Amino acid sequence: MSRINIATYNIWKDDGDFPNRIYNLSNKLKNNKFDIICLQEDYNSKDFSSSRFLNIELDFNYISTSTRTKIRNGKNSSSNLTILSKYDTKLLQEIYFDKDGPQERAFQIIEVNIKNKKVLVVNTHLSHINSKTRYDQMQLILTHLRNYNEYDITFLCGDFNAQPNSKEIKLIREMGFKDKNIQQSHEHGIIIDYIFYKTKNTPQSIKSKIILKEYSDHYCLINSFRI
Repeated sequence: MSRINIATYNIWKDDGDFPNRIYNLSNKLKNNKFDIICLQEDYNSKDFSSSRFLNIELDFNYISTSTRTKIRNGKNSSSNLTILSKYDTKLLQEIYFDKDGPQERAFQIIEVNIKNKKVLVVNTHLSHINSKTRYDQMQLILTHLRNYNEYDITFLCGDFNAQPNSKEIKLIREMGFKDKNIQQSHEHGIIIDYIFYKTKNTPQSIKSKIILKEYSDHYCLINSFRI
């Protein structure tokens, strides 16, 4: 039996008290037993990378996909999707919804080998513009996932910008994915960040909690699975 601790966390680009909040967050990470962390809005410029700084404390495996490149506070930067993993990882695909569009959003499909389990992790950040756009983006993700049926567990994680009763979230559940969190994941008192899962075998236990509320406009969602 294996335990998997997976988290998703939008770390808010260079907004707020940046980079001080990233420095402070770095000191907190080792206090939590992460195996995999999916990051969104991971600020990256030639001078500073939030995730690489955070990873100094963890020294995890690192896969990052550059998205939403533009000038922020006078610096050319990107707002990346990044996965940090305690275990060996392999990038299978990184797919852009609209590579040349103003949103330039994407999703990552990554393989993680945890002991005797084959784990598939999808990390994404869906559009904030409207439900139809998010629904179309989620359809594309789910279409690609049909090619990955051999995994013991599949995680679908990220900032979906969609509340639990939305059409795009209902679509995910209709495809057999489940989720555990019932706590708000954003400072506005809403749930828009998710860890969905689909397994070959029923997990023995799943625990979900919200942590690290002081360092972003989103909160870190962490789930612990025993499979």
